[in-house]
Amino acid sequence: MNRVLIFLLSSYFGLGLFFSVVTAPTLFKTLERTVAGSVVEKIFPFYFGAGLGAVVLSLLIAISSRMSKLLILLLTANMAVLLTLQFYIVPKVHNLKVADSPAFVKLHLLSVIMSVISLFFTFSAIIYLIVRTKDGGS
Repeated sequence: MNRVLIFLLSSYFGLGLFFSVVTAPTLFKTLERTVAGSVVEKIFPFYFGAGLGAVVLSLLIAISSRMSKLLILLLTANMAVLLTLQFYIVPKVHNLKVADSPAFVKLHLLSVIMSVISLFFTFSAIIYLIVRTKDGGS
């Protein structure tokens, strides 16, 4: 089961890293700011939805397989972050279309911080699972 979880979480981690380091910066460097913002806004539901799907499925597998409380805690915290992003932060940012408003800037910063936290939780879970697998886990 560890390898399945590693695959699920690594898929989301890779997607998140590629989006954050390559896709979004490239869009904002090559397109007009409002156009780039519109494209990124269209990607967010898929990005956070894919993350949420991978984390929830991993959490269900971890719980049903009676895996460690630490792993379950990491996945639960990650799920909470992604749910907040998907269903609270992203819709609020969408409603604040004025890109330079103080409320938009504040929520954008919060979304970036929460995305980094989600990727940190994901990476931590992956490392934990890799170490467990090398120590004789499945």
